[in-house]
This record gives sequence, C-alpha cells and structure tokens, in this order.
Amino acid sequence: MRKSVRTSVWSICISVMVVTSGAAFAKTPDKQPPSQETVCSNEKGAAYGLCNAYCEAMDCTDPNQHASDAGCNAVKKKFEQMTGRPMPCAVQCPCNDMLQLFASISKKTVKVEQCTFAPNVLYVVTNAGDFALVSDGPPPLCSVNGEAPFVELTASELLACRVALRKAAEAQGVTCQSVE
Repeated sequence: MRKSVRTSVWSICISVMVVTSGAAFAKTPDKQPPSQETVCSNEKGAAYGLCNAYCEAMDCTDPNQHASDAGCNAVKKKFEQMTGRPMPCAVQCPCNDMLQLFASISKKTVKVEQCTFAPNVLYVVTNAGDFALVSDGPPPLCSVNGEAPFVELTASELLACRVALRKAAEAQGVTCQSVE
C-alpha cells in the first residue's frame, strides 16, 4: 500500500513538472520557438534531432542557454562524431565580413523595408533601394544588388546566411514574405 501511494505521488509530481515546464519552454532564450528556426533543416534523422536540441531547444549558442555546459558539450560532441561536421549554428555567414550591406543590415545601421523569399533565393531590400540576396545557385552565393563580388557559399554557410539575413530583417520588424 505504501509503495503504491509513493508511486502515485511521484507520478503526480512528474506530471505537474512536465505540464508546467511546457509553458516555460514554449519559447527559447532567443525568443524564437524551434519550429520557426531553420538552421537545422539540412540535417536528417538523429543528426537533425541533435542539431535541433543543441541549436534550438537548448539554445547552446545563447548566453541564456536552457542547458548546462556539460549537456551542450555532450550533444555537440555526439553530433560531430556522427556527421564529422561542426554544429550548423556554429557556422557563421561570411557575407557579413565581405559585403558591407550585409553587415549594415545585421547591425541595424540601414533600415530594412522588405524581405522576400522564394524556394531558392532570399532578398532583403533597404530604404535606399539596395538589396542583399542569398541564392541557392548554383553556385550558392550572396551578393549586393545582384552584382559582383559574389561570395560563394558552402551548404552550411548558405543556410547560416539565409537564417541570419531573415533574422536581421525580422529584428527590424519586417516579416519575410513568400513570392511563390
């Protein structure tokens, strides 16, 4: 009898913790629910699960991460052992360093007026009429106003650039719209 009461109490405690933690984790520290972020979309199977856990649910790259350093490191190590690659959220978009407009959009020193995406390209237009674009190619690249220089990208960099540019536009209150 005592054992069944103890089991019932533990079951109730665990149920309450699960229900109440759902509300607390509805948004991650970067204020974006995992379902809206796409940095892991190139991953498949267990690699996708590990990437999503590390980059989105646990937000291990955020100073206010939802997990211990040990937990983040364990997930990162498992992903890297499985894929032989770094975590996608650890890959930086090189366009910010190589193209001034990308850096200006990220730093909010220019006003974003519009963000448009299609399956293979993302455009962010500024109030001056200039635009930054990330294209799936081939070859995958980023540029300003569709002119040289064209910065060629790896698949991981392509995704990092698309996500970074979209987030920079959204940080200015501009939602990216589909042109399909």
